[in-house]
Amino acid sequence: MKELRIAELRAADPAGESTLILTGRPIVYDQPTTIKDVFGTYTEIIRAGALEGADLSDIRLLYNHDMSKVPLARTPRTMQFQADPAGLTMTADLPDTEEGRSVYTAVKRGDLSGMSFAFKVPQGGSHFDAKANTRTITKIEKVYEFSITPFPAYPQTSIEARAAIEGTWAKLKDPERSEARIKINQILKRSV
Repeated sequence: MKELRIAELRAADPAGESTLILTGRPIVYDQPTTIKDVFGTYTEIIRAGALEGADLSDIRLLYNHDMSKVPLARTPRTMQFQADPAGLTMTADLPDTEEGRSVYTAVKRGDLSGMSFAFKVPQGGSHFDAKANTRTITKIEKVYEFSITPFPAYPQTSIEARAAIEGTWAKLKDPERSEARIKINQILKRSV
């Protein structure tokens, strides 16, 4: 299942150059984040080393996950990334197009400051601790895209994660499932 997260983004201003360069850290390690999901709210942590062996060969840079538009950059030619102990950083050279200039200007002005990333966790690559209400991701199989987004839930990470919760749901016995359904309906009823 493809998942999304949010992180920080900046416009670089290389001395004397007129290129449109963006830098950011779309993936951060070992920082607890609150994830809001249809099943409720829980904490998530991506552990250091989760990207080891991940497929990072073909990542696109998009605006707001819009795959109907031409990507703003793509690895390895117009976007590079670097893994470090804190996570993953990226540098992208945007095209000199109306959309490229518009996104660059919005980031430079601070109107856009968030990034999101779409990824896949392999089976066994995460663990959900129901007692602590925490999902820990230890392995990311593939990163599909980074997106510049106007509404990051948090400057470091957060928005959507369902696979671990759904896996836990499938393991529940019938009485536990019934109890969980009641709780979910109570939560949904309160939010309506």
